Amino acid sequence: MTRRMADPMTQAAQMPEWMQERLGGTVVAPGEIELAPDEVQPFALFLSLATQWRWCPISGQRLGIDYGAIQTTAAMMDVTVTPALFTDLRRMEAAALDALAEGRRP
Repeated sequence: MTRRMADPMTQAAQMPEWMQERLGGTVVAPGEIELAPDEVQPFALFLSLATQWRWCPISGQRLGIDYGAIQTTAAMMDVTVTPALFTDLRRMEAAALDALAEGRRP
């Protein structure tokens, strides 16, 4: 069973090629992504960290998630932070930063 979650951050980003291949031709509506059951918890935690990004005070660009907030946010969600979950968060963070940088390019 898969769950669909819509989020403004994902609407502006294009789905990475590896994710399109993983879906195996499944059609996903614009602004939605399809998650496997084991992806729901990391993605929900990632979304919960939306207000915990560090910003460059000069350029106003996002620098990355404040890692100090991960444990507290996860605890409030009753989520155990494992090395695999942390890796998932870092991958989503990198993809989000890439998508945001892509939007800034002329």
